[in-house]
Order: sequence, then C-alpha cells, then structure tokens
Amino acid sequence: MIDSYTLVKWAHVWVMGYWIGSDLVVNALTFYTARSTALPGAERRRQWDFLMDVDQHPRNALILSVPLGLTLAAWSGLLPLASSGVIAVWILSLLWFWYMWLTHWKRHTPLGSRLAAWDWNSRYVLIAACVLSGGWSLLGSGPYATGWLAWKVILFGGVLACGIAIRHYIRISYQAWPRIWADQKQPGDDQIVLDAMRRGTHALWVLWALLVIIGYLGAAKPAL
Repeated sequence: MIDSYTLVKWAHVWVMGYWIGSDLVVNALTFYTARSTALPGAERRRQWDFLMDVDQHPRNALILSVPLGLTLAAWSGLLPLASSGVIAVWILSLLWFWYMWLTHWKRHTPLGSRLAAWDWNSRYVLIAACVLSGGWSLLGSGPYATGWLAWKVILFGGVLACGIAIRHYIRISYQAWPRIWADQKQPGDDQIVLDAMRRGTHALWVLWALLVIIGYLGAAKPAL
C-alpha cells in the first residue's frame, strides 16, 4: 500500500507537469487569439473569454504546488512545521484557491476588479516572503534546513514575479481589446495586442526555466 508521503510526492510531480502542460496550451491559444485579426470582434471576445477560462489551469497548479511542497518539506524534517502547521497551510491554500476562482468568476464586475487588485498586491508580499525566508535560510538562520530547498523557495518567488510580468502585458493588451471587440479598432490595435502577447511570452519562458530548475533541485537535492 502506498504511504501518504509517496502520494503527496506523486501529486507534487503531477502538479508540475499539469502546470507546464496547461501553460503550453494557454500560450498557443494566446497567439491564435491575437492573430485572428479577420474574425468579427464578438468572436474574438469569445475566444479571449475562453482563453481566460483555460488560463485558470496554471493558476490552479501554482496554488496547489505550495501546500504540497511545504507538506513534503515538513514531513522530511526540512521545515519546522508541526501537523497543526501543515493543516493551517492547507486551509490557507484552499482559501487562496477559492479567492482565485472568485476573482475569475467576478472578473466582469466591479467586485472582480477590486479582488484582482488585492490579488495583484498580495503577490508582492508572497514574493518578499519567498526571497527573505529563502535568503535567511541560506545564511543559516532561516526555516529551511538545506540550501537546495531554500533556493527552491527563492526561485518560486521568481515564478510569482514572472506571473506579475505576464499580467502586466495582458493589461497593456487591454489598451486595444475593447475597441477590437466592439469592431471599432484603430490602425495599430492588432499590433498592440500581438506585441503585448510576445513580451508576455518572454516572461513565460523565464517562468518555465525557473520551474525546470526548481524541479531539478527537488529531484537531485544537490549540496548547496
């Protein structure tokens, strides 16, 4: 019979594959949507809404990776987190998961805009927490018992930063999308969208590279 640690470890690996695989799909759909310049505005709006639905999958994976990774670290004795602490991590992660989906469901409402702004700002707090706790651990006083785990957490902060960069370029595309959707586009609007998506893809490449390094560190556990 498979023990709990093995199940969580398997789930952690599965989530990594789910994350990168869904990101590949999102990226392909992004350029398909950006380049469908001959379609009516209403159809391009429908494509964009579908793209936003699919984009929830990488966000699912991002959030799920946090409690899975911290649980493995705690159970391995690499993080001083008692059972109650692990339970608290899972509760907070489930609340984060619910909040992420609520923001998505309400994205066309004023509430959705406020939720998105709060979510955006919370990412800066999470990035700081990852970098500071990881850096503190590398100096020998932080919560993570090994260098490779500390670096995983620091690089996860980089992943979150890449996510903010991608959102930034999506926001830039909204300079043109409303006119395109209303069939009132001006010269250069399609190029604004395409350029924003290309720059967002560059940030996505960095995110993927960080995920590969994080995966390597977790698998190889090098002495750092």
